[in-house]
Amino acid sequence: MEWNTKKINVKIPSYDKLVSDMLQAEIGLLPYIMDACILLTGNFDAVFDIVSRRKSEILKHGTYNALIYSGTVCASKGSKDSYLYFSKAIQRAGDINHVITAYHRLIITKLKRFHDYEGAQELLYTLISKEIPRSKDKDLYMALFDNMLGLAVVMEPNSFSLVMAKTLLVNATDRINKYVSTCSSIKGKSQAERYKGQVAINLVQLEIQKHDYKLAYHIAINNLEHVRIYSKGYVAEACSILAYTQYLLKNYHDALMTSKEALNEHADIGNFDGVKASREMLISCYIKLGMKEEAKAEAQLILDKSFKKENIGSRK
Repeated sequence: MEWNTKKINVKIPSYDKLVSDMLQAEIGLLPYIMDACILLTGNFDAVFDIVSRRKSEILKHGTYNALIYSGTVCASKGSKDSYLYFSKAIQRAGDINHVITAYHRLIITKLKRFHDYEGAQELLYTLISKEIPRSKDKDLYMALFDNMLGLAVVMEPNSFSLVMAKTLLVNATDRINKYVSTCSSIKGKSQAERYKGQVAINLVQLEIQKHDYKLAYHIAINNLEHVRIYSKGYVAEACSILAYTQYLLKNYHDALMTSKEALNEHADIGNFDGVKASREMLISCYIKLGMKEEAKAEAQLILDKSFKKENIGSRK
């Protein structure tokens, strides 16, 4: 198998070779090697294997970054070992902002991956009671808190809770805008703009639950423009949610083109789950457009676990 980038052919190591190299890697370099492995090969399974086999070593000696990365990999594979890694990262964090970041990862994992609402609620209470007040950037982290709480409410909706969630998410956006207008730190502003993109995606999901697909679409398309400027790492997710709103509005051609872009973005960051979900959306669009052969070809690429990119071409 060959991986081609920038016209340079590089032979991808076998699964066993990847695992062997990462087993021998110095613990301080491990997160960077795992990141390179996923970026270049897309092999989450090999990295998850290492995180599992070196679990006790990472928990005992791993850096904050190693713990965060290991927790993220475990979460992506549906393993509750992510709880252990993120919890240890909270203990090992060098400053309060890193503490809050680790709490954020843990809370989002409990909410999105495992629907552990009670556990997330306990952590949210600790975060707002003890941790956020310690940060000089408390305005920014209160926006992050509102976003997480809003997400929790969205995930267990009723007529009243949807209003509450909308209020929290709008408040989060307002807090971020206020923070950006007064913050003198380039790093702080960049972080705030990234959070703003996450809030917008939750707002899109909320409007979809309310069946206001037009508003969801407008939020999604504005957010895609925003993340292209401020948070390129979220372009894949922003494209995916935009494509879904286009599909709900029965704009199947637009949803097809946006899904192709989403797939290519997911492929660039080695996210097979994102690639697979994008191909599934492509299949749905092709079927709606009467393009059965194209749908079959995408289905085969899913079976092949292919990272093959899509030819976007013209949107006309």
